[in-house]
Amino acid sequence: MYNWWFSTMFVCICLFQIVKRYAFVRSSAQDELDGEIDFQTMSQAECNILAGACLVLGLRFAGSANNSAFETLLHYANRCYSLSTQPAADLVGKSTIETCLNAVMLSLALVMAGTGNLKVLRLTRQLHCRISVDVPYGSHMAIHMAIGLLFLGGGRYTLSTSGPAIAALLCSIYPRFPENSSDNRYHLQALRHLYVLAAEPRLILPKDVDSCKPCYAPIEIVFKGSSFYDEKTVQMLAPCIIPELKHLKKITVMGPRYLQIILDVEKDAETLKSIFEAGGMVYVKQRAGHLSYEEDPKGYHSHLAHSFTQDGFGYHANGINSKAIRSFTSDPKILTFAEYFCREQPGIAEEDGFNVNLASYLHECVTKEKPHLLPMLAEIHQAMKSVCSNPSPYLLWQIKLLLAYYDFTHARVASDDYSKASLVNAEMCATVSSQLELTLETWLQDNEDKFVRYLIRGQLPDSSSRCLLFCFLLFHDIPSHMEINQIPLMGCSSLPEVCDALQNFNMPVSGLMHILNALQTAR
Repeated sequence: MYNWWFSTMFVCICLFQIVKRYAFVRSSAQDELDGEIDFQTMSQAECNILAGACLVLGLRFAGSANNSAFETLLHYANRCYSLSTQPAADLVGKSTIETCLNAVMLSLALVMAGTGNLKVLRLTRQLHCRISVDVPYGSHMAIHMAIGLLFLGGGRYTLSTSGPAIAALLCSIYPRFPENSSDNRYHLQALRHLYVLAAEPRLILPKDVDSCKPCYAPIEIVFKGSSFYDEKTVQMLAPCIIPELKHLKKITVMGPRYLQIILDVEKDAETLKSIFEAGGMVYVKQRAGHLSYEEDPKGYHSHLAHSFTQDGFGYHANGINSKAIRSFTSDPKILTFAEYFCREQPGIAEEDGFNVNLASYLHECVTKEKPHLLPMLAEIHQAMKSVCSNPSPYLLWQIKLLLAYYDFTHARVASDDYSKASLVNAEMCATVSSQLELTLETWLQDNEDKFVRYLIRGQLPDSSSRCLLFCFLLFHDIPSHMEINQIPLMGCSSLPEVCDALQNFNMPVSGLMHILNALQTAR
């Protein structure tokens, strides 16, 4: 939009030809030139014109961190600094060079305000360390102002280029510097503080929504088209200070590691205002299979995890461990869960199936970006595990509600709204259902007589088997003895007859089969 060549040309065209010709001409060449030319005046004019042009450039691009303006001003700042140590300084006057150097340094600090640029900081520290009679109080004040502008608001604030802001900045950096702390002859020193009227917060500070810690995130900024340039897109790495909102069209948090956030400058003006007032914090959500830029700067682990998550058919749940899960996330809670609950436990064969399930749940939650579901899935796992040891009809009923929702309701709801993705996948529901059915069928094989006596006579088993019986009835939707007793089932000898007799109960086929088997056993 604005390159270094145009910036340098703007400064150069401010010089008159006569000034270019006679500035910094040594006495040895004066005899051949017009004797009416005052070479000292020409040299001073060149320094002051260049300093004034740099000051205009600094005010025009104040707070923008424009790289072309920065390179141009840095070039002339180094030129003025090197000129102050050369013999040509005697021709111009060290006080003139010092004043011009201060003006250029302040212009450079205006452009890079709030950025803490290292090159500018190095140059200001060199100028700050000078102790000489040729370096007055005003020079130190100007350099200190430049350092203050460079770190404006601790890096959270920068400068505006609105009309009132430019007026305040011009009063603040007016290039007439005092000789001592009480010198107010040409410029009231209190006016140096007016730069605060031009300061405004424009920091974008991404924050991970899970860990609540600041992080790096690439952002894309779309500039509005103008008479000087067409609409342009620029990519930056946040935390950073963005350009003025009046020049922007859209701000997007992008990149493969974080979910996209789009902020339209016109539609989301109030949102952006509240973000800047709150310190610039923008909460971002890290994608599955990626680590933060601090933990994985080159993205090597992210590429490995991405290929791992995409291979859905080749995944083996029992192969997951704390080392593998580090490729997906750095959440200490998830890593601890993988370390203690998903590791191999040799010699405990009865728990192998449960460890595989836990690893599968963890893989599902982490790779599908829903770690908040891990406690619920762990509770489902615990409910399945307690069916034999400590059966609870209440927990089993909760699982049945979950399975019924994903079997009958979720498909219809998701068809109307494609954004409603399944929180629990079909494979996991099938695994839960099959394991519960296997556990209850195993109990039925050893306690079929108890089930038959309850169904036919209403006789309850002992307390040790009562809860499992209730769980079995609940899982297969088998009515109670009182409801069954009101229907003449003893004459039913086939599945269609039983289905016709119990049609009002809307029972599954598995429940009808168990009732038919119980009737045949009772005969």
